[in-house]
Amino acid sequence: MLPRKTVRVLLLDPADRLLLVRMHDPNVGDASGKVLREAYWVTIGGESEPGEDFAATAIREIGEETGLTDVWLGPPVWTTEHVLCIHGKNRLMQETFLVARTDATGLNRDGWTDLEREVIHDMRWWTLAELQATSETIFPASLVQHLPDLLRGLIPASPFAIAP
Repeated sequence: MLPRKTVRVLLLDPADRLLLVRMHDPNVGDASGKVLREAYWVTIGGESEPGEDFAATAIREIGEETGLTDVWLGPPVWTTEHVLCIHGKNRLMQETFLVARTDATGLNRDGWTDLEREVIHDMRWWTLAELQATSETIFPASLVQHLPDLLRGLIPASPFAIAP
C-alpha cells in the first residue's frame, strides 16, 4: 500500500485557540471506502512534497491554507497511522503533528487549490472548552484528550502515537 507522509499543524493563537478547517471530500473514505455523510473538522496540513522535511511542509501548508507567514514552529508532538481510501485506492496515512504559534488570526484563502475550495467549507479558531463541548466530528478523534497537555506547555521529548 502506498504511504502518504503528511504533516498536520496544531496552529495556536495568543489566546490558545486551535485553528481547524471544516471539510468533506466525497472521494475520501475509510479503509472500506465508506465516506462520512457529514462534514468534519481537522487540523491544517497536507502531504509532504519530495525532499521536504516536517518543518518545510508545515510552513508551506500554513501559508497555503491560511495566508499566515509569521508563525513560530515547534517540534513534532504526535503521530498517527491509519488507512484511508482516496479516489478508490487505499493509502497508508502517516501523519506527524507539529505545534505552531502565531500572533495573527486573520485568515485568507488566496493560496487554496481548486480541490481545497471544493472540499473545505470553513476555518475556525476553537477554544479548548469549545472543543470539549462540541458534538461535531473532529479528527484526530483523540485531539481533545491530548491537547490540554500541549496548552500547559508539556511538550513531549519525542512524538508519540495517538488514536487517529
